[in-house]
Amino acid sequence: MQKTIITALVLLASTAVASATDLPSKTKAPSLPTLAQSTDFYAGVNAGGNFNDARVYSGGAVAGWNVLPFLAVEGTYDFSVPQNKIKGDYNYQNTVAVNAVPQYKVPVLPVTVYALGGAGYRWNTAATVADISVYNFGAGAKYELAKGIEIDGRYRRIDAIESKNRTSTSAEDRATIGVNTKF
Repeated sequence: MQKTIITALVLLASTAVASATDLPSKTKAPSLPTLAQSTDFYAGVNAGGNFNDARVYSGGAVAGWNVLPFLAVEGTYDFSVPQNKIKGDYNYQNTVAVNAVPQYKVPVLPVTVYALGGAGYRWNTAATVADISVYNFGAGAKYELAKGIEIDGRYRRIDAIESKNRTSTSAEDRATIGVNTKF
């Protein structure tokens, strides 16, 4: 009789332990770290000038996407108005570019600093100036003025890709200030 009771208790205990292994755990299983992705789209306008003597002013538009917290991809359109000092007429110069923008959000401050680099195309309204492929690189900083609105200051160097098109007037050192809005 004692053997039967002990055997029954052992079977009952083993059944209880086996059932307990099927219960959900009270502790969470560790998860793999994930890289938080940002899906902020932004667009803005800017105005500024070139350091070159022949340039009067420049302006443009930017549209981008923060692919990751530390990387954005953006497209830019810029125009500048070099003044022909002899004739007094204007020649509109247009540039489009696609840029990679590695960026760093400064902790505690509403400031993001960034570098940029990319390639594009420049065309002119004057028939005497050749259209050319260009590269550009530069740096800037964005200050978050309000939620979803940024002030964006940047410097860019724009020049011809092909060496035969590089002249003293093909390079531009452009500084602009702009306003961006996030979507």
